[in-house]
Amino acid sequence: MAIPATQPGAVALWLASRGIHVHPLIPGRKLPPRNCNRCSPGTASDRNPLYIPHTPEECRCIAAGRYCHGVHAATTDPERITNWWQQLPDAAVGVAAGPSGLLILDVDRHGGERPSVDKILPGLELPEDVDPSTIHDGLDVLALLCEIRQAPLPDIAPRTMTVRTPSGGLHYWYRVPEGTRWKSDSKALGWQLDVKAGWGYGIAPGSVTPKGTYQRVGDCFTIAELPAWLAADLKRTGHYIDPGKNRRRVSASQLLSRLSPQDDRYVKWVVEAELTQLGQEHEGGRNAATFNAAKALARFIGTGKLTEGEVEDLVVGAAPIGNGFSEREARSAARSGIRTRLNSRRAA
Repeated sequence: MAIPATQPGAVALWLASRGIHVHPLIPGRKLPPRNCNRCSPGTASDRNPLYIPHTPEECRCIAAGRYCHGVHAATTDPERITNWWQQLPDAAVGVAAGPSGLLILDVDRHGGERPSVDKILPGLELPEDVDPSTIHDGLDVLALLCEIRQAPLPDIAPRTMTVRTPSGGLHYWYRVPEGTRWKSDSKALGWQLDVKAGWGYGIAPGSVTPKGTYQRVGDCFTIAELPAWLAADLKRTGHYIDPGKNRRRVSASQLLSRLSPQDDRYVKWVVEAELTQLGQEHEGGRNAATFNAAKALARFIGTGKLTEGEVEDLVVGAAPIGNGFSEREARSAARSGIRTRLNSRRAA
């Protein structure tokens, strides 16, 4: 099935139906919009007096279904997407790489002054027969990298979803192995070879900017797996995030076993009840159910029975993730619930 050719909202819904997390961009621009005075600090010369310092994960607007903080608000929820594009019918469509399990190779064609030879493909030696003066942009650099790796050169009939930018560059969309994490960088792989991953975002075909329209290339509507040779190079250049460096998530069974003594029987009962209820269907919405479960369990933070991180991980582990409700959204709702409970205790 082809991508809708016209309305941005239809493009956003089409992508979301295929598991791609999307968010709106300012109509005619490549930047996310703001829809809450308390979420934007303003500029250095014109500070916003209503701004409340906070991280995207702490933003109440995201938990409430608004599009504050751009890529951090990206979703596959069709109801939320429909509401967003009803408010901003001409908004371009941002594609959140990390939440979608994507890595987008952005091949630029900006021209400009060529860097020194060692920065054309950092960490690699160019073949002796290559004349650096023949390298003019990212397409040349990508071709050279493919030659060194003896890998197939992306061509005019792409093997994965490919988008041509208004400047003539190309975005190659790839799926990364499930559970792996990658990060964006604009210099490490090669000159004019940018990588959009993690909290980076691409732009969907059909989106319009002052420089022109992003257009799909060829007839390929599928997204291929990240080629092994390219993945190896991206690990070499530091784009891969080692899972050993991530915070270890506590499991419910571990916590419940820790709460087994007689005097903690009530805590254990409440944890089991809240997590069981959270896994059921919810008329008020999964976001609200996750928020309420975290708020309920946060009562034990002040007593020392649970930490904030343990409550968050327990709730996210039991949350009904999937079908338009992502782990990021669940984690945001859980943190909001915890903060609400702790703030109410401080105000009391």
